[in-house]
Amino acid sequence: MNGIKDVWAMVIAPGGEAGYVKRSRIHFERGICFVVDPVRNMFEVVPKKIERVDAVTLVASTGFWHYGDVRMIFDSSADADMIEQKLKSELSKSKGKNLG
Repeated sequence: MNGIKDVWAMVIAPGGEAGYVKRSRIHFERGICFVVDPVRNMFEVVPKKIERVDAVTLVASTGFWHYGDVRMIFDSSADADMIEQKLKSELSKSKGKNLG
């Protein structure tokens, strides 16, 4: 994550027949958030909205055609704070592009 330590979270995302429920690494590359599981499957999270549920839980709403509401439960509030800040930064950049 550009010099920042690896951040892990339990990620829960609806979709497909079984959905996605796995402890995964949260990684940013080229301004995009990726969920990377231990066997190297990955998917991008491009949120339309970010909600802080509690001290360690974020929900990134990605819309119907993507993964829906992607819930990330972090090990600490510091990890959640860091990822929330990064996601909100990327969200504001993407909203700025859509307005221009």
